[in-house]
Amino acid sequence: MTIKLTDAAKFYEETLEQKVAWEWLQNNISDEILKEFGIKYRKKSELSKVVKFTDAAKFYLEFAHQREAWEWLQNNISDEILKEFGIKYRKKPEVTQLITKKQLSYIWSRRESDISDAIINDLNRCLNTFKINTKSRMRHFISQISHESGGGKWMKEIASGRAYEWRRDLGNNRSGDGPRYKGAGFIQLTGRANYTAFSRYMKDERIMEGVDYVSSKYPATSAGFWWHNNHMNALCDRNPSVEQVTRRVNGGYNGLADRKHYYAKCCNII
Repeated sequence: MTIKLTDAAKFYEETLEQKVAWEWLQNNISDEILKEFGIKYRKKSELSKVVKFTDAAKFYLEFAHQREAWEWLQNNISDEILKEFGIKYRKKPEVTQLITKKQLSYIWSRRESDISDAIINDLNRCLNTFKINTKSRMRHFISQISHESGGGKWMKEIASGRAYEWRRDLGNNRSGDGPRYKGAGFIQLTGRANYTAFSRYMKDERIMEGVDYVSSKYPATSAGFWWHNNHMNALCDRNPSVEQVTRRVNGGYNGLADRKHYYAKCCNII
């Protein structure tokens, strides 16, 4: 299916793959079309220089004249070029495998066969996305999520979530928000406000379906989102103790011995 340029601009995240796609498109259409697009995009009668597609996408605010410019461009370049652009734009970034099932099975004291591909893939995506990619960062992150999830056994809160109904501090402003947006993932993303922020960050509207979707699709990535927002990598780069990291994650020292146990196992294998 041909990609819509308005969508490509709207969801531009400045990834390497997307930048390469926009630059390829820029180099494969005529100067006349580029010039006319720039005039329409900037609402000017003439331009001193050609508009870069990467800039046009980055600063796309869905104004009517911007949308009309992208639609005009869509209608004035060939289907072959649009198809190739779509392939390049949608190319999935390579995810470096930072942890294997074998390592995780040791840390969690579980058989490799008990750890699904979905979990190990999401964990590696999380580590890559949030740059949890040094020994200190990985050891602390994995040891903390291991404790919080009981070695990967719990990917959503056991309680019903009714206690969160109408909790304004969590953004729960509709009936049913408590159970729907109860804790999901290895560090239990909780509340409509946090789900909304995560949905926007991931550009995945289905996250707003609630706990079941997040716990199955993003058990680690939702935890990494919290880790990122709380600047945990910066703390880990200062060679902190397990106590210091636990204090930031937990607000106290609950389960400290278990967290230290997991941290020691992480140090043995990471």
